[in-house]
Amino acid sequence: MKVISELLQAEGGVLVRNAHRSIQTHLDYCLRKGRLRTLLPGVYAAPDPSWETRVLAASEFRPTCIITGAAAARLLWWPECPITVVTAALRHGVKAPTAGYVWERRVIPDELVIDRARLRIASPAVSILDLIPTLGGAVIDEGLRRKAVDLATLRRALRVMPHRPHNRLRWQLLEDSRDEPWSDAERRAHRLLRDAGITGWYANHRIGAGEFSYTVDMVFLEQRLVIEIDGWKYHRSRHAFTSDRWRYARLAAAGWTVLPFAATAIEDDPEAFVALVAEALRGR
Repeated sequence: MKVISELLQAEGGVLVRNAHRSIQTHLDYCLRKGRLRTLLPGVYAAPDPSWETRVLAASEFRPTCIITGAAAARLLWWPECPITVVTAALRHGVKAPTAGYVWERRVIPDELVIDRARLRIASPAVSILDLIPTLGGAVIDEGLRRKAVDLATLRRALRVMPHRPHNRLRWQLLEDSRDEPWSDAERRAHRLLRDAGITGWYANHRIGAGEFSYTVDMVFLEQRLVIEIDGWKYHRSRHAFTSDRWRYARLAAAGWTVLPFAATAIEDDPEAFVALVAEALRGR
């Protein structure tokens, strides 16, 4: 087993049967004893492989494949992206479904593929477009917030991959993202204000407050009006609460009016949200 452990460590957690013909009997013994498991035909790993190992196994199994979807997002720009299966694209010879893997017959332009060590990975724009049918606009918001991509790049990527299922939804959500929200709550706020005919704000814009500067959720520069939308997920700690109080105080001292809204309030009472913003604009 020591030999196998050393080989696994040297080869990134994956052993390919055809590359180790001299020890195939030993490999078979480890498989029978449960010391190795088969991820893909002829591709083995330790009994409890990480998702990174599963990705590498796909590449070793089909070196021309391109890692897509959640696995691509985790590798390149979103380490916390939820993942249930490893998806990979092949130009030809799509394999039968294998537990933990989905193989697609699909052409991804070379300019949208990133080569990294032993892997070929779909670019952030492609992984975001791939995940839209599952995660909706939230994955666009995540990509924008992390500055992994911009809307122009997403639109270009979508244009060069026409005729895919769910492309109508992708175009709709990209249009809905035109003001570049960074969360579902911001997306809803933008939509509510646009529907009410209220325009002229900048989203996730950096403004000054004395010697400090802050990126605010929405700002009407001429009226010096700031709208902040606070979700519980990002504001549940004492530090976050205190930091926000200093932030609002400094903005107010610098002449900005700040309207702080809970993300749930925009969902629960959208009419009141729009009315308060409209009233504040009239007052400025």
